[in-house]
Amino acid sequence: MVELRVLGPVEVLADGTRLDIGHARQRDVLAVLLLDVGRAVPVDRLVDRVWGERPPRRPRNSLYAYVSRLRTLLGALDGVTIERDRDGYVLMADPQTVDVHRFESLLQQAKKTTDDHTALALYDEALALWRGTPLSELDSPWVAEVRGALERRRETAVLDRDDLRLRTGAHAAVLAEPAPDAGERAAAQRIEALFLDGRPADALREYEEVRSRLADELGADPGPRLRGLHERILSGGGPEPRQLPAAAPSFSGRAAELAELDRLLAPDGAVAVISGAGGLGKTWLAVRWATDHASRFPDGQLYVDLHGFDPAHEPVPAERAVRGFLGALGVAPASVPPEPDGQAALYRSLTARRRLLIVLDNAQDTRHVTPLLPGGSSCSVLITSRHELGGLLTTHGARALPLRTLDEGQARELLAHRLGAARLAEEPEAVQEILARCGGMALALAIVAARVAAHPDRRLAALAAELRESRLDALDTGELTASLRAVFDASYRALSPAAASAFRLLGLVPTEDIGRAAATALLGDARAVRVLCAANLLEEHQPGRFRMHDLVKLYAAELVASDDPATRLAASTRLFDHYLSWASAAMDRFSPHEPYLRPRVDGPRPDFAQVQSDRAWLDAERATMLALATSAPEALADHVVRLAATLWRYLYVAAHHNEALTLHTTALALTTPGTKEWGFAQHAVGMTLTFLGRYDAAAAHLEQALSLALRLRNDLLESMTRNSIATIEDIRGRRPEAREQYDEALAAARRTGYALLEGIALCNMGEHHRWCGNHQEAAKYLHQSGRIAEDLGSAGLGGPVLAALGSAYAGLGRPEDADAYFRRALEYAREGRNTNLEVTALNDFAATKSGLEAISLYEKALALARRAGHLREQAFAQHGLGVTHRAAGNGTEAKAHLEAALVAYTELRAPEAEEVRALLAES
Repeated sequence: MVELRVLGPVEVLADGTRLDIGHARQRDVLAVLLLDVGRAVPVDRLVDRVWGERPPRRPRNSLYAYVSRLRTLLGALDGVTIERDRDGYVLMADPQTVDVHRFESLLQQAKKTTDDHTALALYDEALALWRGTPLSELDSPWVAEVRGALERRRETAVLDRDDLRLRTGAHAAVLAEPAPDAGERAAAQRIEALFLDGRPADALREYEEVRSRLADELGADPGPRLRGLHERILSGGGPEPRQLPAAAPSFSGRAAELAELDRLLAPDGAVAVISGAGGLGKTWLAVRWATDHASRFPDGQLYVDLHGFDPAHEPVPAERAVRGFLGALGVAPASVPPEPDGQAALYRSLTARRRLLIVLDNAQDTRHVTPLLPGGSSCSVLITSRHELGGLLTTHGARALPLRTLDEGQARELLAHRLGAARLAEEPEAVQEILARCGGMALALAIVAARVAAHPDRRLAALAAELRESRLDALDTGELTASLRAVFDASYRALSPAAASAFRLLGLVPTEDIGRAAATALLGDARAVRVLCAANLLEEHQPGRFRMHDLVKLYAAELVASDDPATRLAASTRLFDHYLSWASAAMDRFSPHEPYLRPRVDGPRPDFAQVQSDRAWLDAERATMLALATSAPEALADHVVRLAATLWRYLYVAAHHNEALTLHTTALALTTPGTKEWGFAQHAVGMTLTFLGRYDAAAAHLEQALSLALRLRNDLLESMTRNSIATIEDIRGRRPEAREQYDEALAAARRTGYALLEGIALCNMGEHHRWCGNHQEAAKYLHQSGRIAEDLGSAGLGGPVLAALGSAYAGLGRPEDADAYFRRALEYAREGRNTNLEVTALNDFAATKSGLEAISLYEKALALARRAGHLREQAFAQHGLGVTHRAAGNGTEAKAHLEAALVAYTELRAPEAEEVRALLAES
């Protein structure tokens, strides 16, 4: 085993035997190479670091002699060599054999792990590598500078380790170390260790010494950590509230979610939001996790049910919850400030240094919980809500755990815990039906279990039959607090006939919420929305947007199902007409130069006055429009086809490829083969499949579209389809075939007379030439396309042209021009929220960079590509990350990224797979 040391005297050990590495200057040379292991060090830099301002007359000759002797010495060691690299030398060795690099590696591992005990062990291992003063016995200006930096790094590591010791109860180890001479953080650690060791008097004495020293030497007061610690000592630490309710005794089925909460709440100060529909078991999950991890929070747990979505209670005001928390923290009623702001400030002060878990259950919205967030960063907060609390995620760095229904295995496990596995085994078919009827809803399963427990002799088949007949009737315990129907019936029966009709029609809404204008179109009555909100059967959860409680929605859907079919169809038609009209108006602003792509839509059209309001509306209504289209009755087939054509460009730009595939596939099934609409639907499906990496299926659809375009002599469809076919040919490396298609696409585009279509074809041709390595030719086509984009004022075309020009000018050896084009392209992408453009530009920009800059760009591209499901761009990003990490000597990370790229390229059957295989074989 080889050990190369600089954290002490410079030494080389082979199987524990220390080798003679020569005099001081020769050790200097070795030290320089060890600190830059795996990286070439130029000769001039070596000379400067070894001799500084006083080199010998012929330093290079001396240096060559030292390197030669070191080569001979190290040549006997396995895996260690000194190699010539251009104008310098590089010491090739596993960085983990060099103590300073192993030290840094262990520290990085410690920072990444979420387990404090594991992190502490890593810190101990790292610090054990030190054998005194680094680079001792060596003396030069460079050595002095390096030595100082290393010693500061060690001091920081010691402080970080001692924070972990305090968190894990190892305060005795902190006290075993010599008392620090200076440094407020180290002093605070020692004082906290004395306090935890049961020596408050000694802790207060040391605090006073530190305070006096700071005042005398710096004229400053102790910082927040010391002041908070002082208050804690004086108050005896305060009471330790234990407010958690009892956890469900038979909790089950959420192992993955519990593990995810472990991750989300691993760092101190984390805020996690469990969000999801009512009845999914958010509270059970939160209380179970909090109970299991109570020991992590030595200062206690605070809990409040805010009743944000409780049909039997009003929401608890945040001010009342704060007052309750103050009492739990030991504040006497007479000491509570009279004003809410003062109460909140005191609450934050009392929680600033404590390690508490705060559970805020059933929150209504972000404003409901913001006043209850603790001060400092030592407390962790677990929130449950039917809202996603996006404001909290955005402004407070909260982490989200969206809770879904239980899968079949989890639901079965929950029933088994409640009823026993033997009982379930007696009637497997009935159990299967019960699970299906409950749909993974934890509350529904709990009600089933309660009914069985109340009547143990009753057959499960009978209960399954009840669920088959009426779920809401079967999922009713007969008690007000656990009855689904009783609450809904009381509110519904109090409605006027018009409001009752509106309530039922809202059961047709296929998604969780609806905008005011859409609701008015569906109901034909704006006043009905206000009436239903007042009856707490509808909630305005955002300005202008309304939703039903999920169980109320089920109740409404059951009611509307019994209405007259003609009434339902008329309502659905009104809603679909509304979305078609508004989507058409939005797309006229979103893509103003492509009216030829969209069918004409009649009806009232809104005026999207603000620049981004069209995109905001499309984003907000996308889910509802897609859900309407994919569940529409056959009578609305024409609506579905027109909606798909209308939204085509938006779904492409925003990279909603999976949703687009669903919509376009639905539209294709509803069109008549051989018609123009059928051809465009075939193209839309084929193009979307291309982005999803399913090239064979895409090509089949595109060939049908092209065949029809030629038969109908439809130049528009021909140009679009040939561009898409050419893209697949280029991806698969078939350049001549791609060129032929691009040429035909450009010719067809020019025949249409549509300038934007010609610009798109020119841009695609430029990209093709760039892929072929013809950068000058690429720039020619791209500038032609850019002029069209400028003439039209089209950011949708201009952005991709700029990104492609960035790659072309990089290929021409003009990096400054390339950077300028890429940065402008990314501005276009972000301003227009063009996800497709952004991910492509990031990947292409990264390919022109190296080191940390390239890694940052590739990581951003990878995140966007994953979100969009764009497999090819994911592969590019992983490939680029692998190559960049490999060049930086990060072998482990490089291998992981390259392996991921190979999987993606293999799935895509892309030629780049061979290059990645070769790289992996070399590693």
